[in-house]
Amino acid sequence: MQTFVIGDVHGMLRPLKNLLAKLPSDANIVFTGDLCDRGLYSANVIKLVRNSGYKTVLGNHENTFISFFEDYFSGMSYDDVTTKWAMWLLANGGSETLQSYGIKDGKLPSNKALEQIKNDIEWMKSLPIYLELNALHHSNLPVVISHSNITHVWHLRENKEEFDYFKDITIRRRDLSYNSDSNIVNIFGHTPTKKLNKNSYCINIDSGCCYQEDGLGKLTAYCVEDDEFVVV
Repeated sequence: MQTFVIGDVHGMLRPLKNLLAKLPSDANIVFTGDLCDRGLYSANVIKLVRNSGYKTVLGNHENTFISFFEDYFSGMSYDDVTTKWAMWLLANGGSETLQSYGIKDGKLPSNKALEQIKNDIEWMKSLPIYLELNALHHSNLPVVISHSNITHVWHLRENKEEFDYFKDITIRRRDLSYNSDSNIVNIFGHTPTKKLNKNSYCINIDSGCCYQEDGLGKLTAYCVEDDEFVVV
């Protein structure tokens, strides 16, 4: 069985379906997080990934989605929570995600939408911040999937005092200083790149699926065993 790691989808359902159609039907599929926001079909992407039993790590956009609705479910008014998270809603694709759940034009979520959101949040909370794969890479190094590059902090993963820092790096920070001393192959997304970046230790597969800018607008999968990219 081949293992394919797919970069940030950001609510782009059609490119995801087109990419999956290019992969073997029995492939082991893993995502680098950021399934939601920016594109118009975040709820549908999450549903597809969940229903298919695909694995994914937690991205910063899922983390923000959780925080937004935890504020709302804690009793904060809808107006107050949208004011607090205005940056996410207006500049980082949050409004598109709410729309995908049927919430738009400032109206309150329906009970049906809230139940689905609660269910999806519980699933998101269960997601790991990194995954070590049981897959054979040509380097013979362990293969680790994370949302952002963690080669420079991999040694901190079991350090309780530094874990919050490690988690912040893993989910949110951007560091492309590829580290050859980590003794892993780290496959990640988070930072859109016009040219897929790969060396012996780091593979960035976020090709900016949700952007219209020249050189971006692509969704990429990386085959661990064959060391090859599949792009739509």
